[in-house]
Amino acid sequence: MSEKIKGPLFIGRSWAEYLKMFNLTADELKKMNILDGAAGASSFTAHMGKKGFHITAVDLLYDQDPDLLRAKCRKHLQILVKSLQPLKKEFVWTYFRDLDHLLEHRMLSCQEFSRDYTENPERYVPADLTSLPFDDNEFNLVLSSHLFFIYDHRLDLEFHLQALKEMIRVCKNEVRVYPLVKHQQKKSSLLKPVLDELSKKAELDLVKVNYQFRRGGDEMLVIKNNIRD
Repeated sequence: MSEKIKGPLFIGRSWAEYLKMFNLTADELKKMNILDGAAGASSFTAHMGKKGFHITAVDLLYDQDPDLLRAKCRKHLQILVKSLQPLKKEFVWTYFRDLDHLLEHRMLSCQEFSRDYTENPERYVPADLTSLPFDDNEFNLVLSSHLFFIYDHRLDLEFHLQALKEMIRVCKNEVRVYPLVKHQQKKSSLLKPVLDELSKKAELDLVKVNYQFRRGGDEMLVIKNNIRD
């Protein structure tokens, strides 16, 4: 990137992307208690929450002022899209027409998040994923989008294991993680050791999804918490 982003990247995906990334339908979510982390400026909690679904979002930055987060999201999106310009061939342009469409789509998600973050702050919990402030088995479904397996240079194996084990702890049924590739269709070097370790605690499955923006990014990791210590 020509301009560096200091600290965590604060952007988000849309609620519609979430349904595709995680193979979800609104009907199956009606009776679930759902956690999204680290949710950033995604609109999944905002949109689904307004429809009466039980969604909680968690992120390190949710202790910050709404105006500050709104400005951070806009700035980070602009920097990110600019950085993708020379890498356009690495992405699949079916869900998005081009970079302008991507920016427009993500800005709308940011705006929807910002309104809900201001109006319904109880849905947004500031917390570190390695130490979640929730009870065991509190949620039926835990989702994590675009955090694990794509920031190897920032998030090491210890973080991946601690955070995912915490997600398993607070989840009664399934944890779903997307995507599993970085740029150029390369899977993270952390994926295998993470799978090896988590297989001792839960049932794991790699599942195809109806969404792809990063080439090769059409799989999610499903962790079924049906094995207890």
